[in-house]
Amino acid sequence: MSVYFCEENQIFHLQTKDTSYVFCVSDFNALEHLYYGKKIPTDNVKYISNRQIYSHVAHESRDKRDFCASVQGFEIAPFNGGDIRTPSVVYDVAGDVHANRLRYRSHKIYAGREPIEGLPYSRADENTQTLEVVLSDDDNNLFFTLYYVVFPETNVIARYQKLENKGSVSVFIRRFSSFCLDFYTMDFDAVTLEGIYLYEKASVSRSPIKRGVFKCNSLTGTSSHNRNPFLALCRHNADEDMGEVYGFNLLYSGNFMQEVSVGCLGDMRVVGGIDDTGFSWTLAKGESLVSPEAVMTYSDQGLGGMSRNFHDHIRSHIIERKFAYAPRPIVINSWEASYFAVSEEKVLTLAESASSCGADTVVLDDGWFRPNDRKGLGDWRTDLERFPSGIHGLTEKVHAMGLKFGLWLEPEMVNEDSDLYREHPEWILSTSKLPLISRYQYVLDLTRDEVVERVASRIIEELAGAKIDYIKWDFNRYATEAGSHATPSGEVYHRQMLGGYKLLSRIKAQFPDVLFETCCGGGGRFDLGMLFYSPQIWTSDNTDPYARTYIQYGTSYGYPVSAISCHFTEGDCTSGRESTYAFRYRVASFGSYGYELDLSKYTDEDKAIFKGYSEEYRRDEALNLQGDLYRLLSPEETDYCAYIKVSKDKKRALFTFLELYASGFVESMTLRLKGLDPNVAYRNERTGEVLYGATLMNVGIRIGDLYRKKREDGDSILFVAVE
Repeated sequence: MSVYFCEENQIFHLQTKDTSYVFCVSDFNALEHLYYGKKIPTDNVKYISNRQIYSHVAHESRDKRDFCASVQGFEIAPFNGGDIRTPSVVYDVAGDVHANRLRYRSHKIYAGREPIEGLPYSRADENTQTLEVVLSDDDNNLFFTLYYVVFPETNVIARYQKLENKGSVSVFIRRFSSFCLDFYTMDFDAVTLEGIYLYEKASVSRSPIKRGVFKCNSLTGTSSHNRNPFLALCRHNADEDMGEVYGFNLLYSGNFMQEVSVGCLGDMRVVGGIDDTGFSWTLAKGESLVSPEAVMTYSDQGLGGMSRNFHDHIRSHIIERKFAYAPRPIVINSWEASYFAVSEEKVLTLAESASSCGADTVVLDDGWFRPNDRKGLGDWRTDLERFPSGIHGLTEKVHAMGLKFGLWLEPEMVNEDSDLYREHPEWILSTSKLPLISRYQYVLDLTRDEVVERVASRIIEELAGAKIDYIKWDFNRYATEAGSHATPSGEVYHRQMLGGYKLLSRIKAQFPDVLFETCCGGGGRFDLGMLFYSPQIWTSDNTDPYARTYIQYGTSYGYPVSAISCHFTEGDCTSGRESTYAFRYRVASFGSYGYELDLSKYTDEDKAIFKGYSEEYRRDEALNLQGDLYRLLSPEETDYCAYIKVSKDKKRALFTFLELYASGFVESMTLRLKGLDPNVAYRNERTGEVLYGATLMNVGIRIGDLYRKKREDGDSILFVAVE
């Protein structure tokens, strides 16, 4: 059991394997937060409640001043109810200003969880428990249900809320967050994943929390290349391995915000959910609104411990189970080989040489239905001049060669030069007569069910009966001028995201055994919402191995390596630096592996090398799918990058060291490994040397020893436990 309620003290106590989350029904039936952190007994901890008297701040009691809404911790913080700090919910009723005071009414505890209709969520297992707490705004007959879904084994608690209007007039919602969490201290640093197109999540930003407001958000209609919904709050002294860290993330792919504010007494509040810029939602009588789900975790083992909690949770509860731990396709993608000048003949030629490099899936990227990026998007009709067998016939031929087949799609977009746009120019997001355009395309208005159905039906019809094993789902421009002919302006961004999820669900239901890999001009929509539908995401359009080292390392703070799609390519596209094959492989094998090459340029000897890499990746793939990642050296803080992947049973470990910039000091440097069993002896598969885990983690290894044969910008060593 992971959810407890003490009737006598009116305390809710949520427990995971290593953490406790405690709140209570307090004075005036408010829901007061008490504690979140390392696991504690189910004691009465109401004594920690803050009853400080503070001048100029209102209090509800007429007899005493020790219940002040602006100094206590709350589970939900409505605006204009006496709490002058950052609100988590803002609404008004029929346009009138009123006091939004919420009172506890009831709760229930049950095994498992209820799915969230239309939104992604963490999937339950046999250990999952849910707590629902109902609060009411009695003046307006409104009911809030706060959901707490506890996943004990991964140390994660999921939170979201629902607002039901049982009153007689409409409610206008201005802010509707997924969670609110209060701390009695501000002694934290905020860790976020910052970036830009071609450099997504490459900058792990750490900033001390100060008085005022710290906000991480997106207004692009996606979770964006620039910022990610992931947020960590760590103690000032916390590092990779030690210290308290709280992690937060959202199962949402649209405009989001993670906001940290400091109150007048130095207390800190974290609020996360849909970004409220331009957001407004009308809730008529009898209607309800559900927020996206947020997940949170706590670790006293530093940023690494926090990451591993999230990695386990994403693999166990967010990614679809049939794909989460299954071997991933090693793809060879047509894009860098042919770009738009692709044809059936070229795809079959690529397929003929795919097995020579160890690829098992041939992916036909953009160009199968159009000659360039200016036309055809939205129609989804195969170009039969270049693909005379159609997609159905091509998949048959590829499968006959012993390979699987993948296809590129961008269903949420339309070209101006398309039959769909000519027939329905009103089916795009737009607010002006001459809308902005990007990449010669517009964003389809997915707030309209008829648009979702038209696109889904056309794609399903075109691909019906084809032996497709893999779909790359792309999204190549931000949403701008997010207006709709059918939807109120304040609701467009959220309804657009709901429409995107509906479209994904509709097509996935038609192809249940197809592995989807999502993409957004690279990593512009790398989030938990997309991972609910696809087990891996194309991490960046930047495939330069030096740049990718930063991108992939930063992404690992919030996401497991199996979700990070990585390809061995020509490389050198942004740094201009030459790289060895071995270096490119080590970088690309960090996550789910594949190729984007014109194989006709390479010799048989080259292809034999690539095939060896594919075999090596398959040998170690279980560490990506199931193992634990320990980060050893950050490329942002040093001239190197190092990490080790360790199996759950501690019997296998793969250590990787990358030298990004040559240094005369590196060969004398020693590096301590992590995550091994100190009492187990491990054989170095490179040298045959046997050392105990305690030795490898405390004495370490000398980097210069990796270069005795040939210097190749780093090395990888497999360590195997000796029975």
